[in-house]
Amino acid sequence: MTNYSVGDDWRIRINGREQHPLPHVHVQFRDGSRVSLAIETGALLVGYVSPRKRLEPVRTWIEAHRDALLTEYRRLNP
Repeated sequence: MTNYSVGDDWRIRINGREQHPLPHVHVQFRDGSRVSLAIETGALLVGYVSPRKRLEPVRTWIEAHRDALLTEYRRLNP
């Protein structure tokens, strides 16, 4: 598992040994809300956060770090 503490309101985690092949990150918000986002597209896969605009800075960060996130996901999920 790799953790990234990047936002004031959120943090990102990549788990190893996932049972599904789509590269994604887990995002936990300070209020306890949790979502999973696809690394390649930023699409919401699982979860709910309100208001939805809270996902914008997360998606921007994922886009800026996409290559490193994909490399780490593949390392943890060979």
